[in-house]
This record gives sequence, structure tokens and C-alpha cells, in this order.
Amino acid sequence: MAGKVSYSAGRFALSIDGDTPGLLSKASGGVIKGEVAQHKSGLDNIVKKNLATISYEDLKFSLAVGQGKGIWEWIKASFDKGFVQKNIELIAADFDYKSMSVREFMNAYVTEVTMPALSGDSKDALYVDVTTTADTIRYKAGDGKVVQGEANVNTKKALCSNWKLDIDGLPCERVAKIDSWTWKQKIIKDEVGAFRDYTKHPAALEIPNLKLTISMADLDKWTDWHRSFVIDGKCADGDEKSGALTILGPDLKEELMTVNFAHVGIISLEPEAVEANKESIARFTVELYCEEIFIDTYAV
Repeated sequence: MAGKVSYSAGRFALSIDGDTPGLLSKASGGVIKGEVAQHKSGLDNIVKKNLATISYEDLKFSLAVGQGKGIWEWIKASFDKGFVQKNIELIAADFDYKSMSVREFMNAYVTEVTMPALSGDSKDALYVDVTTTADTIRYKAGDGKVVQGEANVNTKKALCSNWKLDIDGLPCERVAKIDSWTWKQKIIKDEVGAFRDYTKHPAALEIPNLKLTISMADLDKWTDWHRSFVIDGKCADGDEKSGALTILGPDLKEELMTVNFAHVGIISLEPEAVEANKESIARFTVELYCEEIFIDTYAV
């Protein structure tokens, strides 16, 4: 049968404001949907339907440290409360990396960034999940040119087991696990009756709590802070701490990315559940709040 042939869906890249596309690990969503209005009449069993407004689905994608300098700059600016809007293109390519289709996202915000669970026994590559929302989305055909993505020299270096955590005055060398956490920026819609499209605007930030699993060997100092901060009520700004999470390369020396936490306080401390006749390292968990999160450095 003559005509266009199908192509693999596994080759795609993201371009920020016309910059060189950055290759991604995974992408989903980002489609246009019509929203249906229903008209019910009392003497008629048929419910009339028609399209009312348009909705634009969020675009979600995963990237490694080193994938797309423009994307990481955008995430950093969002963490810094920059409320930066970008025009982005998701480019799908064929087996020869020729552009076959493009989805354009106009005036997009970063709305969620999720760090995966980090554990000393993990063998997984570290991928950060990002969600964006746009004012409008448009589809167009690709130009058939080869997509020239950025070289991703650091893409495979970051692992979920290669990291270190520092919190002022507390032992962190035996932190075994940091649970997954998600930074969120809420978005509100400005809907006007005369227009099918609407604009979106930033609202409040939602800063996540952190949950750590730590060896019982370091219990004393963590217990002292918990007693002082939670039980004795010494929890003013001056009693809060600062922290930093550093993602390391395979040599455990190269620093690929640093995430800083400001105004950190402890919420709870409890031993892990234990099971009779099961040999395991004794650990406890702590939950912390923080008021601000910043990305300090990122390798690209």
C-alpha cells in the first residue's frame, strides 16, 4: 500500500524556546480534548450533547541529570519562584531521527518536579519526573529534518544509590533511604466567556516534607533534636536547620546536582517496624518539613 508508513514512537526530544532539543527518557500526555456539555429536556429521552470548551492535558516527561540544559535552567528558575513561562515543542522522530510530528505548547509552566526514592541498595538510574501545563497546545507536521539533540554526556551517570545528604549539626552518613518527594506549583485559570482558550497563572507553591530512614547508630543526636524541637517547643526560625542533597557520579566524588533545603524542622521520629527472627539493620525514620527548596548546581 502506497503512502506514509508507520514509525517507532521511541525517539523524541523537547525544545525550549527554539533551543537545540534535549533528548528525553519518557513522555506522555499533552493532548487537546473537547469538553462536552449536556442538554436534558423533560419530554425527550435523548440527551443532546455538544462541545463547549477545550482542555489541554498536562505534558509529563522524565529526564536524567544532563538531559537538556534548557530544561534544567527552567526547573531551577521555577524552584527560585521565577514563575517562568516557556514555549516548548515535543518532537517525535522516525528510525532515522527525522522529525515526523510536533506538538507545540505555548506559555507553559513547570507545575511538578518529582525526585525518585533514593536508597543505598538501589541499582536504578536516576530520572526526575516533570509535569508542565500550557495555555494552548497545537499539533503540526514535522519538517522531515534530522533532530539534532544535545549531547548527553552525563545521562547515565546518576544512580538512585549515589548521593549524600547533609543537615546542619546532624549525623547523615548512615541515612539509608530518602523517600520520593514532589515539589508543586499550583496554577489557576483565567476563563473569559468570549474565548474558548484561557490563560493560566501561578498561585501557591507546595513544598514537600522529607522522610528519611537512618541507622540506629545515629539515634542519639536525632532524638536530642526531636526532644528539643517537638517536645520542648524550641521550634523558632533560629532552631530550624538547612540541608543539602547532592547527587554523585559513579566515582562518588563528581557532584552532578545539588538540591538545597531551607528552614528545615523535624516533625516525627519513630523506629522501623521489626519482625521476629529476621536479620536486618535496625533503623528509625524521621519526617521533616522544609519551607524552601532550591537547585544549586546541575551537570549538563
